Amino acid sequence: MREDMKTVIADTFTDMLEKEDLDKITVKRLIEECQISRQTFYYHFHDILDVLDWAFKKATQELEKESLGADNQMDAVRFFVSFVRENRRKLERLTHSKKWVQIEGMLVESVMMYLETLVRAKAPDLAISYDDREVLLRFYASGMAGVLLEYAGKKHIDEERLIIQLEKIITGRMTT
Repeated sequence: MREDMKTVIADTFTDMLEKEDLDKITVKRLIEECQISRQTFYYHFHDILDVLDWAFKKATQELEKESLGADNQMDAVRFFVSFVRENRRKLERLTHSKKWVQIEGMLVESVMMYLETLVRAKAPDLAISYDDREVLLRFYASGMAGVLLEYAGKKHIDEERLIIQLEKIITGRMTT
């Protein structure tokens, strides 16, 4: 039941984020929307940013499942770009928050988690040290988060071209 309540709170939060900026969403308003007590909220989360962090992790896990089922790297990137497009409005609202520095860190961590899962599944024999792997994953996660946030704010982009460009960067095939 605990996980279910966390999901209810997080889903309600993301619904609210679709309609308004993060800075306007308070614990009081969220618990009213969920029809739960303050005690129930604080049993599951510390604050609004904790809800956001949990929602990021949950969405990342769902995206990982879809991407791991992809036939190739291009389709995995396509899932990721589609996810960003579908959540464009929420991402835009997050970028306008006073807490953007913390949010950006959460976003990069989520992208890093996503990439790490894909690397472990798709390239388990990758011969690279743990330290080098961490730096490489953080580099790619920061870059992907930045690029996708930039393009998420634009309504008219050539999504297929962006997918091809990201896939080239990830695989290191920039010359073709």
